[in-house]
Amino acid sequence: MPIRVYIQSEFFSDIKFVEISDEATVAELKHAVQALLRPGTDASDLTLSVEDDDDDAHGHATHVKHLKKEHGVRLHLHRCKKVEVQVRFGVEVVHHTFRPATTVGRVRLWAGEKFGMAPGDIAEHVLQIAGTTDQPDVDIHIGTLAKCPQYTVIFDLVPAHRING
Repeated sequence: MPIRVYIQSEFFSDIKFVEISDEATVAELKHAVQALLRPGTDASDLTLSVEDDDDDAHGHATHVKHLKKEHGVRLHLHRCKKVEVQVRFGVEVVHHTFRPATTVGRVRLWAGEKFGMAPGDIAEHVLQIAGTTDQPDVDIHIGTLAKCPQYTVIFDLVPAHRING
């Protein structure tokens, strides 16, 4: 049965997808994902990681069906295995290393907890890329924001825009 696999990467700005049999091997999936890259891209050191999978439990999966989570199969293709993240909130700064497939929403939750914020307060804030007005959506992988050779992302935790009406 075909399954749709959503992929994010440092190599493309939009989320892409491939359809592959859920009986396909992870090696076959990696080959299909690498076919999305521009011709001439060195794919020898690229790794696939599962969205928000910190313990790499899926790293030993042999078939695509073993990668499936609640929202389907969502992967990240990247040259690095870790991204250093810094989040600033006022004068406070927290640091942590995440896998490239970690979502911005998960980083926001982690940072809010580190700053001692209540869940309701965290929900009223967003991560903004430092020095810009860019506020990536919560489902964006931080690996899309960390381009080789710079594997660091710096965010400011700022209040979300409120619409009064």
